[in-house]
Amino acid sequence: MRKRNVIILLLVAALAFSAKANVIVDDFSANLYAWNEGEIGDNIGTIQIINGQLNIQSKHDEVALKTHCYAPINVERDFRITAHVVIDKLKDDKQVGLIFNYRDDGNFYCFSFNEYAVSFLRFENNKEVGSFHQGIKWKKKKKLEQEWTLVKDADELAFLVDGQEIIRIRYMPLAYCGVGFYTISKQKLTVNKIEFEQ
Repeated sequence: MRKRNVIILLLVAALAFSAKANVIVDDFSANLYAWNEGEIGDNIGTIQIINGQLNIQSKHDEVALKTHCYAPINVERDFRITAHVVIDKLKDDKQVGLIFNYRDDGNFYCFSFNEYAVSFLRFENNKEVGSFHQGIKWKKKKKLEQEWTLVKDADELAFLVDGQEIIRIRYMPLAYCGVGFYTISKQKLTVNKIEFEQ
């Protein structure tokens, strides 16, 4: 009887271990996922991986900078993406965001932050074709350290900041594994690491 119980416990443990989600961490110690980097134009902005951090900095008003990689996940299945970030300063005209379902610069989804709200935006052929907005009062507006989490669960997408759900949306099909970040108008975003879980 004891031997049988031990075998059952070992089988349960093996099943639990095999069912555990696979987590891949990009800590930017090397550019393993080919994040696009560079200096943009005549001091317009920079995208650089320095000392294990991804830095995106736009240096002029109304300038938007984007960087992306192709995430090691299958977007047709449930997943979780968590980014550990530092935002320089939140203002109405200084925005940062998480890009996903990224096909190219004109076709993607994103969660966008400013001083007053978090918005879900959908772009097709360089045009905004849909959005949701959630007003929010931030405790702090300078040098914010945050954890952003995007969760796909069946046909729903949830976006969380520091573990608190901000927006939940439905009926937004995903087709592309491109994931990234952006800044607009004299804004800096530092990403310390990003985790892909499936």
